[in-house]
Amino acid sequence: MQMIREAQYEEMMRTVVEPGLAALREEIDMPLPTGGTLHAEVYNRYDARRAVVLLHGYTESAEKFRELTWYLVSAGYSVFAMDHRGHGRSVREVDDASVTHVGRFADYLHDLEAFMETVVFPRMGGGTLCLYGHSMGGALAAFALIEHPDWFARAVLNAPMIAPVTRPLPRRAAWLMGAAFCLLGKGKARAFVGKPFDPAREKFETSHMTSRARFDYYQQKRNARSELQNCSPTYSWVREAAGVTGPLLKRAGEIRVPVLLCQAARDSIVGLEEQRRFIERVPQGRLVTFDAKHELYSADDGVLADYLHTVIGFFDEA
Repeated sequence: MQMIREAQYEEMMRTVVEPGLAALREEIDMPLPTGGTLHAEVYNRYDARRAVVLLHGYTESAEKFRELTWYLVSAGYSVFAMDHRGHGRSVREVDDASVTHVGRFADYLHDLEAFMETVVFPRMGGGTLCLYGHSMGGALAAFALIEHPDWFARAVLNAPMIAPVTRPLPRRAAWLMGAAFCLLGKGKARAFVGKPFDPAREKFETSHMTSRARFDYYQQKRNARSELQNCSPTYSWVREAAGVTGPLLKRAGEIRVPVLLCQAARDSIVGLEEQRRFIERVPQGRLVTFDAKHELYSADDGVLADYLHTVIGFFDEA
């Protein structure tokens, strides 16, 4: 596996990575029992002995993880990724593509359960299955490890949303605000902290990446496609996100597989102290910290090389 360098990033993504993944990709729109469809991407190598289920974060989609998917596939893994409800090309309950909504955080877990049963397990055979979850997807991954202890051999939680940063409000106040607006029938309304998507506000300097080349490449896609323009939560999403911390900290000790928690030292999106408390309670938990912002998978070349070596090396031990 050779890392794509920032100096040639756009050219390599457009001429090598995107065509290579497109040739391997199976795209699925999986009907959900609750209505609508869940969009999924499957990269199933016939010679793979291991596979990774990849769960993206809030306001993202599987599309944003194409580079990481390329590295995993190049390292011999099959990859199963999906767009969570309210994201990408999956079902949405609000018309405004810039708004991210979920009724209950448990809905994400139910969707993952359907995805596993309908898409992943039928294609896996007898191989080893690993889990990668970023941010909100990291919180979902943790719940999956708790509720389904036999699904995965090991997991990477990447800057997981054990506790979202809810500035300017304390987390409890954010939960109470979200709950109050839901009681008033405003659960699907854009929370006051959010604004409509505006490309002029999307700047590298205030982003959660430390690689300008990676930021610029994905931002071109985001500016051109409305389904990639999530940027605001609903009051229901705020309530649900603010409510994951207690259950995750309380139940962390139930996780029975090795877990690597990758922490971003300059993270401003999720609480670092809560991440440390969580992983200390996981019996086979390990914490590693990188000098980067929240989106570690889009770090600058120097950090990303170390990050990829750490993550893929951890999976290779399965």
